Amino acid sequence: MKKLLIVIFLLAASIASRAEIYLGARYGAGLSMTYFTPSLDENAIFTPVNAAVAFRYCRDNADDYERYMNLLVEFGYGERGYALGDSAPTQVRSQVLEVPVMMQARIPVVKHVNVLITGIVYGAYYLNNKRTEETPAGKVTESFSYNNLGGFEYGVGGGLGLCLNFGKTDFAVDARYMASMSYLIKPTVDLYESMPMQVIVSFSIMRKIGK
Repeated sequence: MKKLLIVIFLLAASIASRAEIYLGARYGAGLSMTYFTPSLDENAIFTPVNAAVAFRYCRDNADDYERYMNLLVEFGYGERGYALGDSAPTQVRSQVLEVPVMMQARIPVVKHVNVLITGIVYGAYYLNNKRTEETPAGKVTESFSYNNLGGFEYGVGGGLGLCLNFGKTDFAVDARYMASMSYLIKPTVDLYESMPMQVIVSFSIMRKIGK
């Protein structure tokens, strides 16, 4: 066991010695919606909070395609939801913890400017969920629990963006689309099959660690 730990440590040290590692943060906002089958006259809502701390890894002095590829992992918090009915009399909003794992191509176009093309897989956990409904007596808000996967969700997505690089610091703007794949094992919301999705526009800053 001791020898195995030494081997793992030496391997990790070798990888780290050839790596560029960045840490940073991202803040975004966008639109969220859930598609139901059969339809419930669903509509999108504006979600003003989607934030994360981020870690990026890439090879230092890599050759060929490797110099364009980055592994990006985020640990974030966001809002999700949807509206139902004409003039959206019912709104559902949820607070979610999410972990997107991304493979990102960073393609240089001019000095200091890169185009970002991102593939995403993610996992999420719904912290709480509230349904607000317009009634003749006024607004009524109640909490509820999703009965799919115990509040967990997974999905895929993609994104496009632009990055400005100044020495050890990157500034980026990107738009991403993320869609749940949890419906593949037939989760339900009130006995309806559902597919949550969201479109997020974000600003981020990343700082290289070390030399």
